[in-house]
Amino acid sequence: MTSEKTTGSTATTAQRLSRPPKPDRDEFERKIAALKEITEAKQRRIEEIKSIVNAKKGDRQRHNDANAPLIEKFKALNAIANEKIAQRNTMREAMNASTEARDKAREEANAQRNGSKFLTNEAIDAEITRVENKLAHETMPLSEEKRLIDVIKGLNKSRDGVKSYAEKQAVAAAHEVARKSQMDKIKAKDAEINSIKAEQSKIRATLDGDKSKIDEKNADVPSLTEEKNAVYQEIKKVREDINKLYAEQKIIEDAYWVREKAFRAQQKELKKEQWEAQQEERKAREAARKQWEKDNAPEPFEEEVSACDTLIGYLSKWDMSASKENDAPAGTTGEGVTKALESMTLLKRDDDDDDMFAVSDTYKKKGKKNGNAKGPKNELIQHSLDTLAFFSKIKVAVVAKASEVPSAIVAIQAKKEEFLEKRRIKKEKIAAGEDSEEEGGVDAEEAEAKDEKSSSKKHGKKNGKRKGGSSHKQLLTVSLIVGEDECVTVTVTVNERTKK
Repeated sequence: MTSEKTTGSTATTAQRLSRPPKPDRDEFERKIAALKEITEAKQRRIEEIKSIVNAKKGDRQRHNDANAPLIEKFKALNAIANEKIAQRNTMREAMNASTEARDKAREEANAQRNGSKFLTNEAIDAEITRVENKLAHETMPLSEEKRLIDVIKGLNKSRDGVKSYAEKQAVAAAHEVARKSQMDKIKAKDAEINSIKAEQSKIRATLDGDKSKIDEKNADVPSLTEEKNAVYQEIKKVREDINKLYAEQKIIEDAYWVREKAFRAQQKELKKEQWEAQQEERKAREAARKQWEKDNAPEPFEEEVSACDTLIGYLSKWDMSASKENDAPAGTTGEGVTKALESMTLLKRDDDDDDMFAVSDTYKKKGKKNGNAKGPKNELIQHSLDTLAFFSKIKVAVVAKASEVPSAIVAIQAKKEEFLEKRRIKKEKIAAGEDSEEEGGVDAEEAEAKDEKSSSKKHGKKNGKRKGGSSHKQLLTVSLIVGEDECVTVTVTVNERTKK
C-alpha cells in the first residue's frame, strides 16, 4: 500500500504544474489612467460650456422677467385692437350690405327710366296737355284721333311707374346715406386701431431693442453647443478605447485564471493525497500505540487490590485479634486529637479548602488538659488523607476506633477477593475480545474519573467561583470545628462517585 502511494505521488510530482505569474497590470492601468484623464478633461470642458450657456439663459430669463409688464401691456393692447377690428369688420359688413341694396335699387330705377320717357308726374301732365290741345285745335283723321286718345290713356297709366321709380330712387338714396354713415364709423375705428398699433409699435421697439442686446450677448451659444456635442463624441470614442483595453486585459486575465485554477486544483489534490497518507500513518501509529498500551497495561483492578493490601497492612497495627496488646503510643498532642475524634461525624462540607485544617490554640490547650487516654479498644484512629482515599477507593467504611479494625480487615479481605474475581473475569473477556469498557485493564470508574477531571478543567470557570471549579464534588473532605466548650470536632466527608 505504501509503495502504491509513493508511486502515485511520484507520478503527480512529475506532472506538477508551475504556478503562472500574475499578469502585469501596470501598463494597462497606466493607459486606462491616461484615457480617463482625457475623459475627465473633456468632461470638465462640457461642464464649463454648460455653466456658460446656463448663465446666458439666466440673463435672458432675467430680461424677460424685467420686460414682462411691457409684454403683458402689449398683449392687452393686442386684445383691444382685435376687438375693435372685429367691430370694424361688422361695420364694414353693414356698409357692404347698404352698398349692395343701393346698387340694386339704382339698377331697377335705371331699367325703369330706360323703358319710359316720362319719369315725373309734371312731365306726364305737360304731355297730356299738349295732346289734348292738338285734338282740340287740329283736324285729323279718326284713326289719328283714336291714337292720340290711346296715348293719353298710356300716359295716365305711366303714373304708377313714376311712383315706383320715385320709390326706388328714395331707397337708393337711403342706402347711400347709411353707407356713408357706416364708412364714417369705420374710419373712426381705423383711427382707434391705428392709435393702438402705434402704441404697440413703441412697445415692440423697446422689446426688440432688449432682445437684440440679449441676442448679441448670446451670439456664441450655437457655437458652444456645437463644441459641446463634438466633445461628447470625443468622450464616446475615448470610452470605446477604454472598453477595448478592458476587453483585451480580460482575455489575458481569463487565460491566467484558467492556469491558476488548474494549479490550485492540482495543489488541492496533492494536499489531499498528503493528508490521506498522513491519515494512514496516523492510524498505523494509533494502532501501534493501542497495542503497546494493551501489552504493557497493568493488571485489571491493580489499584484496588494494592489499596486492599495497603489497608490490611496499615490496620494490622490495631488488630487485637492478632495478639497485638501493646498500647498505641500517645503524646500530648496525639491524646488531644484522639480525644477530639471521639465525636467524629460525617457531614457535607462546602467551605473552602483553605480553612480545612485550621485549629485554634484553644484546641491545643484542651488536648493537654484532657490527655488521659482510654483503653486500646476505644482508641480513636487518626488517618492520613491517602489512607482515607484508599478507604474511599474500595468503598469500605472508614475505621474510627481500634475495636472496629478486625471487622474492617475482614471486609477489606472480602473486597480484595471480589476485586481478584473481577480481575479474572476481565482477563477472560480481554482474551476473548469482549471487553468494551477500557483497554489495558482500566475499569469504568477510572474512566469516569478521567472524564470528570477533564470536564472540570474545561469548565472550571463555569462550575464555581474559582478557576478550578469549587462546586466540583470532591471525593473526600476533612474539616475541624472547635465548639464553645473548646471541644474539637473532626468531620470527614466521603463522597461516592455516581455513574451517569
